Amino acid sequence: MSWWRGRHSTLAAGPLTAVCIALALAAIPLLDHIAPWAVAMFAVAILLRLLVSHRHLRLPSVPVKIALLAIGLGGIALSYGGFFGIEPGLGILLILLSLKLLESNTVRDFQVLVLFGWFLCLCGLFFSQDLTRWLYVGAIALLLAAALIRLHDTSHAGTFLRSVGISGKLIAQALPVVLLLFLFFPRGGGAFRPQFSRSVNGVTGMSDQLSPGNFAALTRSENRAFRADFPDGNVPPLSQLYWRGAVLWRGEGLIWARGGASMPVENTSGKLAGPGIRQSIIMDPHGSRWIFALDRPAIIARDTDFQAGGFLQSFRPTIAPLRYTVTSRLENREPGLMQEHRKAALEKPQLISAQVQDLVASWRANAADDRAVIDAALTFFRKENFVYSITPSTYGADPLTEFLFHRRIGFCEHYAAAFATLMRIAGIPARIVIGYHGGEFNRLGNYVLVRQLDAHAWAEVHLKGEGWVRIDPTNVIAPDRISSGSESFLESRAFGENPIGETSTGAAGLREMLREARLAWDNVKYQWDLRVVNYDEDEQRTVFNVVGIGAFTPPVIVLWIAISMMLIFGILGAWLGRTRRERIDPLVRDYRKFCGTLASAGVVREPSEGAHTFAERAAARHPEHARAIRDAAELYIAARYRQQGKAGTSFRKAVRQLPRIRPM
Repeated sequence: MSWWRGRHSTLAAGPLTAVCIALALAAIPLLDHIAPWAVAMFAVAILLRLLVSHRHLRLPSVPVKIALLAIGLGGIALSYGGFFGIEPGLGILLILLSLKLLESNTVRDFQVLVLFGWFLCLCGLFFSQDLTRWLYVGAIALLLAAALIRLHDTSHAGTFLRSVGISGKLIAQALPVVLLLFLFFPRGGGAFRPQFSRSVNGVTGMSDQLSPGNFAALTRSENRAFRADFPDGNVPPLSQLYWRGAVLWRGEGLIWARGGASMPVENTSGKLAGPGIRQSIIMDPHGSRWIFALDRPAIIARDTDFQAGGFLQSFRPTIAPLRYTVTSRLENREPGLMQEHRKAALEKPQLISAQVQDLVASWRANAADDRAVIDAALTFFRKENFVYSITPSTYGADPLTEFLFHRRIGFCEHYAAAFATLMRIAGIPARIVIGYHGGEFNRLGNYVLVRQLDAHAWAEVHLKGEGWVRIDPTNVIAPDRISSGSESFLESRAFGENPIGETSTGAAGLREMLREARLAWDNVKYQWDLRVVNYDEDEQRTVFNVVGIGAFTPPVIVLWIAISMMLIFGILGAWLGRTRRERIDPLVRDYRKFCGTLASAGVVREPSEGAHTFAERAAARHPEHARAIRDAAELYIAARYRQQGKAGTSFRKAVRQLPRIRPM
């Protein structure tokens, strides 16, 4: 094993263990973005370094570390095809950190490990800026600082918790400066919301294709899609909270796709009626260009444009939390229909069974107008024992026929797709809208929380003289889903109902308590996202106006920041000095006064001189005051070494009564 033997480990085991634990915790948020073998190498390096430290073994030799570096870089090249990019970069970082662990043997090496740990914490924030992540990263940063303090604490007084406390105090002392810089330092790049993850594509489940079952799968996810605040306070009722995401034009039975990319965008100016409803939305990253807004958006949001079908699309994929403001109007007045849109909205499926054709023909034969055909279709869904289910399973080669005449079980996408297809067969222009419906109103923050389980699909038909009209077949099959929201509907299915239609009081009370706690925590996270993560130039300008510095130029603001920082540091320094003085032992302070009195008389205490020896030398130098000097010294010795509490008070009195001694 001579090839392995390097130097013996000399770092203290306690601080090294703490920094290894902190490094492992800091790497956890990055595991989804790093090759598994690199993660395994890092874990082995941590365990091996701890084993070397606790067993007093030798560190790996230089040839071993060079071989490990070559293996790691080769693995990165094979796994990613190169060394450039986010994932390869993180993999290389983890490999270098593993090697640094295996060679760390000095205080400088330890400090480098701590810096590595803080950098890993920062990397974790690049993938999420959720409050939970910030608290997690903050705890790790505190642990790393405590490990560094523990290493430099040569007295080793107290426990590791004492080092954590010192670390917390240092951070608390820095907070005023951090807050000052955060609020007032001029911003040139907007809010802190970088996002490097490439794995967010499809997080919302929205895509350019609607197929049976893909929306039903989202009911198992409680992940947040977005939060919507209504600054004007005019929140629509739950049944009207249709969040428009995209419009699907190309249909083939139960399978629909977006299409319509080359179609012109209709001009809705003046055609959307009703009061404007303004929404301030913070949308979670999903990797696509979807922009959700209350149906229907009337005023374009920043960095977005309208697409055919009246929905908004961002200029670039949403890979970071996105905050935007949009205004919607709920009443549609589009009596006309562009020729390209009419052609796309009437395109029939290539495969239509005879049963489906006969069904639609019967409706048309007995209907006086298009509205009567729509009513006949909805009546068919209502009376023919259709079932609304979040587990509809899969359908066969002709899913539309099987759904309409045999199984008759499906989720919102089944009913919307089937209804729109039937309308096109009947000669009525139809399309499908996908997005979300409902949400949960948070009274604490006055916003609506929309989650993935609120994903929804509905149909729109174009009627002469009315324009595009929303038709939601789900409201016929499962009206509770629309009136009470997805969560309440799913809860009723999950917990069941008693014969009188009410859940047990205990279970309902517990669920309500958990719901209120969840909403309270979500409001805290929302305020964090709103006030901190999304604190951009506009928000900063508002703060400047509030404090009265809105007219100042950036150089003047920076000057005031510098002056304020000097004032903060001055106050902090004075407070720390006062605190340090207050911590001096009163008995030590009195003894220093005693020694000072004798020093002014020409008897200076040597650093190594004990209290008794010093008093005897002073008494011999000034025999006229020998008794007072010896009595004071005996009282100090009794208070300091014999733990006689009353002696300390007597010593203080004796020092005050000590006569003025003139130098000889």
